[in-house]
Amino acid sequence: MSALGRARALARDVAGASGALALRHRLRNDATLTVLMFHRVVTPGTPPAARADPTYTMPAPLFAACLRFLARHYHVVPLAAVLASRAGGPALPKRALLITFDDGWADNLAVAAPLLRACGLPAALFIATAPVADPAGCWWQEVLLRALREGRADFATLWSAAGAAPPVPSPPPAERGLHLLLRYAALDPAMRAAALAPYQDAAMAGEGRHMLRPDDLPALAEAGVTIGAHGADHVPLSLLADPAPDLAACRRALAAWLPEGAPPALSFPHGRYGPAAVAAARAAGFSLLFTSDTCLNALAAGRPAGLLGRISVEASGIADAAGRFAPARAATWLFHRPVRRLDDSLLRPAA
Repeated sequence: MSALGRARALARDVAGASGALALRHRLRNDATLTVLMFHRVVTPGTPPAARADPTYTMPAPLFAACLRFLARHYHVVPLAAVLASRAGGPALPKRALLITFDDGWADNLAVAAPLLRACGLPAALFIATAPVADPAGCWWQEVLLRALREGRADFATLWSAAGAAPPVPSPPPAERGLHLLLRYAALDPAMRAAALAPYQDAAMAGEGRHMLRPDDLPALAEAGVTIGAHGADHVPLSLLADPAPDLAACRRALAAWLPEGAPPALSFPHGRYGPAAVAAARAAGFSLLFTSDTCLNALAAGRPAGLLGRISVEASGIADAAGRFAPARAATWLFHRPVRRLDDSLLRPAA
């Protein structure tokens, strides 16, 4: 770390220890809704923890410490309170916060839910219905992206393995995974399985089932976790020629699995959205939409907009070099985001 970086870290730690960061949070963020986005919570030393994508994975002890921090500095609310407030019900409390998870990983129930329950905190889980319904133990998208992430195959090899079709494109590195997901999602399942078979190794099978099953959902409800929608195939809706079929398939599945029927809340897969995706989601019956735009959501008289940003919580943003929870780092990561009301902003895909 440079001398300037060390100086900044010291200033941050001093501000955190003195209470200055918490005071600024109380003064600045009273009329906001913070929505946090998690994906996986894993137990260190287990097979699922060994090769999970570190960007989207939180060790259980770090997650537990983060929950205690959130309980001290926010009023953590359930998804039902956000929906009710949006519909004209009670206003949200000061410094409201909603905890959300994306995708539908099995560890959300096995690891995260008990920690949430221990802290008495509610959460929402936006599930992609196709992988949850799939009887396969390994999620094909994780097989594909792990092969790319670990360097077991490059983009061109994975693209060509999906069969003869368009020439290999040259997207920027950050977009390669999305291009591959769209290509493989369009394949016949048998052809997709054959193309990915070389990358589905014994170590992956030893992790157990990647995703939740439909019959896991009641146990999540008992733990205070509300289910929302995350599309059917977990592909970027803004990159589909017509997102309506994917959204309709998602709603059908959730309506069949949940006693209360399909939920009115949707998080956009991969955070990608635009005017057409928003219009399609609202036409499909989703009235509260979550993006990956990194902001705090401004409340009007305690009520949120219908389009909400979220802060992705990454281990690197809230832990010290030894992996221990660092309150000052967490405060900086969470408290200082721009305050926006996305309904009043020009719709654009998340960066």
